[in-house]
Amino acid sequence: MATKPKAIAIIGGGIAGATAAQTLSKYANLTIHLFDQGRRGVGGRTSSRSVASESDVDMKWDHGCQFFRADTPQFQKILHGWVEKGFVKEWKGNFVSSASLSTDREFFGLPSHPPFFVGSDGMQSIAQNVLKEVHHSMINSTTSSSLQFTGTRVSQMERDETTKLWRLFGTTGDTAYHDTPEALVRRIEDGMYQIGEDDGYDAVILTDVSSSFESWHRASAGVPEDFAKRVRERVGARVPLFAAMIAFDKGSNIPFDAASFDDSIIWFAAKSNSKPGTKGCYECWTLISTPEYAMKQIEETPMQDPQTGEFIPQSSYYLTTVPGPDLVNAFNAQLCNESGVLGSEMLDKLPNIIHLDAQRWGSAMPCHRHLDVTSTTRKIIAIVPYDSARHSLAPTKLERNGSSFLVDGDLMLLQAGDMMSSHTPGFEGAVLSGHDAAECVYKMLQSSESKVV
Repeated sequence: MATKPKAIAIIGGGIAGATAAQTLSKYANLTIHLFDQGRRGVGGRTSSRSVASESDVDMKWDHGCQFFRADTPQFQKILHGWVEKGFVKEWKGNFVSSASLSTDREFFGLPSHPPFFVGSDGMQSIAQNVLKEVHHSMINSTTSSSLQFTGTRVSQMERDETTKLWRLFGTTGDTAYHDTPEALVRRIEDGMYQIGEDDGYDAVILTDVSSSFESWHRASAGVPEDFAKRVRERVGARVPLFAAMIAFDKGSNIPFDAASFDDSIIWFAAKSNSKPGTKGCYECWTLISTPEYAMKQIEETPMQDPQTGEFIPQSSYYLTTVPGPDLVNAFNAQLCNESGVLGSEMLDKLPNIIHLDAQRWGSAMPCHRHLDVTSTTRKIIAIVPYDSARHSLAPTKLERNGSSFLVDGDLMLLQAGDMMSSHTPGFEGAVLSGHDAAECVYKMLQSSESKVV
């Protein structure tokens, strides 16, 4: 008699969650549900953004992770499969950096550590294509495995001590989104209901580190505090970043496709149109802040109300009047000043900007593992440790001994993602963590099944 499929919940649809689902999909007799709260669908920090202009011409940006490299043999094998399937392409262009910027402070090794890779239709398309492939392959499989993924925010978890299964509770629609006003969330959240499998899940893989925030944070998943505390301790501190997305009304004549800057405000800029799959009539650029600038902004405009403790979602007004213009002005100074990245070949001026938007990434990446509470660049802001230290992000390598994820075998609860990884912060560490956590949970499920038999 066939046994009932084991049910696994993956919370977070970024690249770690997508990789975990892809890894599990090769095994039979599994039900996999992936929950993600992104307004624009799965992708997490590899999200892309599109805006239609008045002439219905799309403008497109990668507004989080800009690119990645493949430095470890394990990830190179995964990447090879993605390239063969057309999910990923190499990004070739004219890449530069400020003459005064040391290579260990470049933005994820650009330009000194090529090759660089991007999604074939924006960075978000990687997670989307991986999950679509997994979904179709499991539907067409002769095994009893299946995958579902949905735009749902998990806000509470409960484990039945008799069945040892996890029941998940959450919401969909506006209350699932990170930027919905708190007052609206409170009005609707009373309707929180059980989501996913009625009986519950045999195991849960968390891939968004914000799931282990305390209840004040919008992304909190109600993770058991003992486990959540272990997650927070392993993270140590987070590195925040801001991203601005701009479009010019005509070509800018900027003589590069991407650059790393030696500046206090802007760290990196990339021309979206230079990437495969992001062509368009308007010239679009993504500008990424330095961690020290982001920390200053989060301290001045915190994510938590100091009096009430409420979560403060980022507002479009704030983003487009403070960090957005700051990044644009810093970009302009770098290009139109003799002391900037172009030196004496500076531009006279930039074209008019017809679109400006911005994004706050409060947990853009983990800080380096050698940094601890003694770090002079660390600061506690609204009970969350942040660190602005910039050290080499290329090539990806092991920065500490140990696994690339956190696991509680008794609870069948795992935390994956680059925040847990033992590797250098970034995309590659997130992929390896998601893969390894998925292999671990499958082995644990097989072991528990054999014990029952």
